[in-house]
Amino acid sequence: MPQPQAQPQAQQYAAPQYQQPAYQQPAPQQAAVVPQGAPQQYAQQPVQPTAVYSARPARQLRTKRSLLKYILLGLVTLGIYDIWQMSEVGESLNLIASRRDGKKTMHYCLLFFLVGPVTLGIAYLVWFHRMCTRVGEEQAARGMTPTISAATYWLWGVLGAFIIVGPFIFYYKLLHAMNDLSADYNVRG
Repeated sequence: MPQPQAQPQAQQYAAPQYQQPAYQQPAPQQAAVVPQGAPQQYAQQPVQPTAVYSARPARQLRTKRSLLKYILLGLVTLGIYDIWQMSEVGESLNLIASRRDGKKTMHYCLLFFLVGPVTLGIAYLVWFHRMCTRVGEEQAARGMTPTISAATYWLWGVLGAFIIVGPFIFYYKLLHAMNDLSADYNVRG
């Protein structure tokens, strides 16, 4: 009579071990999903979630924007620095505020080279109005005193042009408000 051959033992299924980062609080334990054919002893082991979200900033933002640099480098580069600076302000604002408000500010280069001239300058007014509103709302949401709003733009940036220094005061307030937001974002995310 032929003897039955010993069947090879099934390979042991080892559940992956996940380590929790030190800065994150432990998540509630979840029941493990056991693949078909795995021994039931692994069903008792909890599985940690794999997605880890952190409040750290995606990148460090610039915090040294100044009116003097904006004016002088704008003159030396024939306005190219000013276009870059406003583009950088819009991108930084999107990075800082989009998680909270879900909005996106149009890139300044698109506004400057295409949309602004096509709309005969009306798009500039709308863009600055909306951007200043977002900056003020984000300052308030982060517990800061809002130093800029749409009213700041209309009073200093537009009507202040009649006293010549108004737009300079507006850009000073805007650049410093963005410095404050960027510094807060660099620390808290």
